[in-house]
Amino acid sequence: MKTIDNALLWVTRFGVFLVPFVPLIVATSLFFPFITGKGFAFRIITEIVFGCYILLALRQPEFRPKRSYILYAVLSFLAIVFLADVLAVNPFKAFWSNFERMEGFVTMIHLGMYFLVTSSVLHGEKWWYRFFATSVGVSAFLGIYGMLQLGGKIVINQGGVRLDGTFGNAAYFAGYMLFHIFLTLFLIVRHRLPAGIKWLYGAALFLQVFALIFTATRGAGVGLIGGLSVFLLLVVFFERKNKRLRMGAAGMFVAVALVVLGLYAMRDVSFVKNNSTLTRFASISASDAGPRLMVWGMAWKGFQERPMFGWGQEGFNHVFNKYYDPGMWGQEQWFDRTHNIFFDWLIAAGSLGLLSYLSLFCFLLWYVWKGKVTDGAEPFLFVEKSVLIGLLVAYFVHNFFVFDNLISYILFFSLLAFVHMRFSTPFPLQQKLAPMRSEQATSTVGAILLVAVLGGIYFLNIRPIGVASDLIEALRPQSKGITENLGFYKKAFELETVGTQEVGEQAMQAAITVAGANNVPDSVKSEFITFGTTAMTREITRVPKDARLLMFIGGFLNRLGRYGEALPYLEKAHQVSPAKQTIAFELSNTYFSLNRVSDASTLLKAAYESAPNYGNAKIFYAVSAIRSGDSKFAEELIATMTPETAIDDRFVKAYFEVKQFAKVIELLKLRIIKNPTDVQAHISLAAAYFSNGNRKEAVAELQKTIELNPAFKEQGEHYIKEIQAGRTP
Repeated sequence: MKTIDNALLWVTRFGVFLVPFVPLIVATSLFFPFITGKGFAFRIITEIVFGCYILLALRQPEFRPKRSYILYAVLSFLAIVFLADVLAVNPFKAFWSNFERMEGFVTMIHLGMYFLVTSSVLHGEKWWYRFFATSVGVSAFLGIYGMLQLGGKIVINQGGVRLDGTFGNAAYFAGYMLFHIFLTLFLIVRHRLPAGIKWLYGAALFLQVFALIFTATRGAGVGLIGGLSVFLLLVVFFERKNKRLRMGAAGMFVAVALVVLGLYAMRDVSFVKNNSTLTRFASISASDAGPRLMVWGMAWKGFQERPMFGWGQEGFNHVFNKYYDPGMWGQEQWFDRTHNIFFDWLIAAGSLGLLSYLSLFCFLLWYVWKGKVTDGAEPFLFVEKSVLIGLLVAYFVHNFFVFDNLISYILFFSLLAFVHMRFSTPFPLQQKLAPMRSEQATSTVGAILLVAVLGGIYFLNIRPIGVASDLIEALRPQSKGITENLGFYKKAFELETVGTQEVGEQAMQAAITVAGANNVPDSVKSEFITFGTTAMTREITRVPKDARLLMFIGGFLNRLGRYGEALPYLEKAHQVSPAKQTIAFELSNTYFSLNRVSDASTLLKAAYESAPNYGNAKIFYAVSAIRSGDSKFAEELIATMTPETAIDDRFVKAYFEVKQFAKVIELLKLRIIKNPTDVQAHISLAAAYFSNGNRKEAVAELQKTIELNPAFKEQGEHYIKEIQAGRTP
């Protein structure tokens, strides 16, 4: 029986030690490869080790969970999030999340399982040193990976020059390195190793700082400075036993301050201005926070509407749309996060959720600062406490400007597990529960756990992996043509699990492309369109007030010319998100197409007045004035625009529709002056001349077009003959 216990323990520990390698995973065969591969790997590892751990804990009392305020805080946090997700606006998505985020309650419960297993089977600090050292080693490897990206040897996945490692996102990569900088510092001052080995930690530290800097993530940079400052100042003012250490900390603090102040002072020097990374850090100012402050303002309004349990995980998109600030017109149109972890939890789980999340920090801080270790463990030295407090400050500050992802959650819950292990005590009842020694009982419980683990792996991972794989195949060119792509879309959509909304959205976009293709049979087009409509309709039925979904299907139907069908979706989207200009623009197109010019004008006037500096809103409003017959007002608006905007094709089209051909001719001439080789402008000008009765000028323009584009000769000469014969070509 001892053999069984040892096997269970080593399998569990081996699984735990695999987790630091999860950040390396990039699953190119899955949709969102930088996210999904990591998420599924972590879940599968956690499910396996948790099953082994349950059996081990039943047989060996020493591995059973112990109590601490951190454990109670974790359990309370998970319980509140679960209740918030049950009461969510979209419980399905709150539970499953999507491929882009891979969070939801599924991930939260796995983090809780991971916390319980890790804190129980990594007995003693030596296992934690090995575990943290493993994670630091992986981070050092990723630091080298980042260097190779900077050197052009490995592609930067999100484009530009901001390093993103194997994360596909510079902010995620920065948060990972930020955490490991302090973790490495902690090992340097805590782990009792020869000086030569600690030099390896020093090398890892250099790679981590290098990678963080070249992610050019300002929130992480501010977090690093804040965390280091707190760490160093704590040592300077409160370290009583080691004067040399105090002096060293003071010198380091001065050095950090000089670097920060020097960078700011040189922000206008060419060396800094010509370096995109340095410029991002040197240009940090309060004005940069404008969009974030608007988003946080929306979040606050959403919290006030549902203050207790919030909107559920993945619920911020509803808040963003309902309380949309028109001043956000220049930003991304579909925010699903507040870019502030505290507002994120305020929205996802309300005041109770945020308080339970903050309690994790509070109890961590309390145990690190004042907790009494158990089982004869060596207490933290003051400098070690200071490093951990600096880590919490850095992580806290970083999260004030971004949001957590799976890997940062894993690191945070690892720290929670480590501190819990050091300060926890056994439950009184734990001493009274006898270990399970019966071979028959072990076999029975083991069989039940095996079925549960395999079921969890299948339903929570294998099925969603199939969806992510089929979706990526649907997006790739297939040897059998687009009918095979449609087959993959249908296969992916059959299973209602994580990512079904993404499948519907991608299928609808594919349907638009296929509908406009010339070499696709009408039957195939019809099948694509029917499937895209059916897929999106199912998602809307699940969440009838999701403005994003309503906008998608309304825009889709508009592209197909099915304006009557698009109208109810877009009107409902506008009701859900009355201040969002992009919805107003799409709905106005529908109104114009249905000859409801007055309704379109009213809508566009409101959109323009909500954000007069928004160029697109001004264009749409001017177009509506043209179509409603108020050309004078339209010209007044156009006069305030740049010369390039004033000849926008939307004005040409609008003037053409109201038969103001002289104005069309004027605009097209201006466009040709700006770009004399614009073939399409010459063709449009010829059409305008013809519509205005200027047949001679129309022929001349067609002849110029033939000179510019000989490929147009046959068609152009046909038009010329028709015009000269007095017919309409």
